[in-house]
Amino acid sequence: MIPAKTASSSPETAPGRSTRNAILRGWLILAASLAPALAAIWSASWFVTQDGPAHAYNARILAWSFTDHSPYAGVYEIHWDPIPNWAGHLAMAGLISTLPAWIADRLMTTATFVGFAASVFWLRTRAAGSTGLAMAAVTSTLLALNFSWFLGFTSFMLGACLFPITLGVWWSGRERQSAGRLLALAGLLTLGYFCHLVSLGLTAIGLVVLAWLAPYENRPPTIRERLERLGRTCLTFAPLVVLGIDYVRLSRAGGAMRPEWEHLRFPWSPSSWVEQLSWVDPISMAIKDGLPLTEHVAKVYSLLAPALWLAIALSCWWYNRMTSPRPSGREGWPVLAALLIAAGLIGPDSLGAAHGQFLPQRMILLGMAALVPILDLDLRRLSGRASLAAMTGALAIQSAVVWDYARYCDRSAGQIIAAGARVGSNQRLVTLLITSRTRFRSNPLMHAENWLGVDRVNVVWNDYETAHYYFPVQFRPGLDRPDPADLERTTILEGPENLAERLRKWTAILERHADVIDVVLVWKKDPAVDAVTERFYRLDEELGDVRIFRRRPRESPAAAP
Repeated sequence: MIPAKTASSSPETAPGRSTRNAILRGWLILAASLAPALAAIWSASWFVTQDGPAHAYNARILAWSFTDHSPYAGVYEIHWDPIPNWAGHLAMAGLISTLPAWIADRLMTTATFVGFAASVFWLRTRAAGSTGLAMAAVTSTLLALNFSWFLGFTSFMLGACLFPITLGVWWSGRERQSAGRLLALAGLLTLGYFCHLVSLGLTAIGLVVLAWLAPYENRPPTIRERLERLGRTCLTFAPLVVLGIDYVRLSRAGGAMRPEWEHLRFPWSPSSWVEQLSWVDPISMAIKDGLPLTEHVAKVYSLLAPALWLAIALSCWWYNRMTSPRPSGREGWPVLAALLIAAGLIGPDSLGAAHGQFLPQRMILLGMAALVPILDLDLRRLSGRASLAAMTGALAIQSAVVWDYARYCDRSAGQIIAAGARVGSNQRLVTLLITSRTRFRSNPLMHAENWLGVDRVNVVWNDYETAHYYFPVQFRPGLDRPDPADLERTTILEGPENLAERLRKWTAILERHADVIDVVLVWKKDPAVDAVTERFYRLDEELGDVRIFRRRPRESPAAAP
């Protein structure tokens, strides 16, 4: 007797179950890849990105603005214009209204990290099904540990999460562009506008490239079909027209937009290209010649730079791809990835510092995310195995750098944050960093003082967001206050060669605004700078590397040195 076929042996169900199992294994590999960095983020007493404390402080101000008794009402106002960056601020305001501030900040850091990795991995499953998911999981995690995330660019990272999601939704329905799907895409693009303009612009470019080049399931489209699909896709941009016109009006506050090249000023110079390639690196979080988890610096440690191992992995993948049969059906992704990476390599540093910076790193990051759908490896060949091994090595080193940074945060920003208990509440304060240089590309000291306004009602004059039109929280006009940009410029004037300029700026700030500064926090020591500070303030307390100065009575200032 021939036994009846069971469901598990059915040709219709076995492949589907195998695909689901492969995808599940891929998600498990992704979770394992994320775990080391997540452990570092949550195990440190204080893990803050460079801009994270400022975002938390302004989210607190924003959350208070919805009440009738905001303690910040006399100092700050909310600009309710339809500007980008709202997504990050509103999300953080919601978290900080319901959770302890440190948990809210840590959750946002986690969400932008995990969210980007998961969305890039999900895009791979949409474009390529269940193949190559081990490489996709490792690569997605490495890309999520990027320079922009490290700096705390929350709204951009939320927009970066929408980049693969929007392209994945379009890809899945590229042959069935129903009204519902087009409306969904329009909604995703609108949400992307309220995250960040750069991620939105690159998403729009991605949709246009794919709409023209992407194949149908079993054949390339005709010219007419390409044009029709491109036209329907462009309909989803309709909400952006209105928002874009309004943004142009708002952006006038930052002056005219014009491309600026600082590092590639001499494109025919090899040294300029070396500088450019080092600067546009979207992955590296620390100096390339440092040994993670130690203070050791030597050229030989450059061999452990994650960017180097990423380059090796991609070189092995490219060789593997060029010498193996290439699967069809994913045309468009190589062009999109190459276009964005090339634009980041040769494009401007910014469209003007007043309109945001670090443009190349963001373009290359999303260009590399567009590579993931075509990262196919033949693991039977040495080049395929070498590519996966190099990518895994890059991730392992990058995870060690995150642990190193977490330890550094505790020793640096953690001291400033801990000083809040001695500073108290209802104070107007500024911070001056005598030295802030670090081996990391993100500096947790730079905006750490903002945390003293998160859990305590303090006015932090260093609040850098108020100096930019594209953030919603602004100082009220007409206030007697120091300029956050002046405070930041004074801080970054480090070294003996800049001491005279720093003293001039610091003296001018205190002479003009000492009456509205109750507390000065100073990180580290410098006798010349201290002499200026002590003309107006007395040293009240010293806590490790942090010193707290309080204002002297106005009627009896100390004599000038």
